[in-house]
Amino acid sequence: MTPELVGILGVGVAIVAVLLVSMQRTDKRFERLEARFDRLEARMSDLEQRQARLEGLLDGLREALFERAARLG
Repeated sequence: MTPELVGILGVGVAIVAVLLVSMQRTDKRFERLEARFDRLEARMSDLEQRQARLEGLLDGLREALFERAARLG
């Protein structure tokens, strides 16, 4: 093998190694992002349920107040 060929192969191996490491790091970051989105989705779902409960309570309170006002007025 000529020195030029050895150099070319060495650079090729180095590029492949850098690409593989970069891909692994990117995959890990995406996994962390997916986990964060899953947690965020769970929190949003919890908030939606709580908001719906509060809306129901407020609707009941509003109806009770207006019915009472209508009966008194």
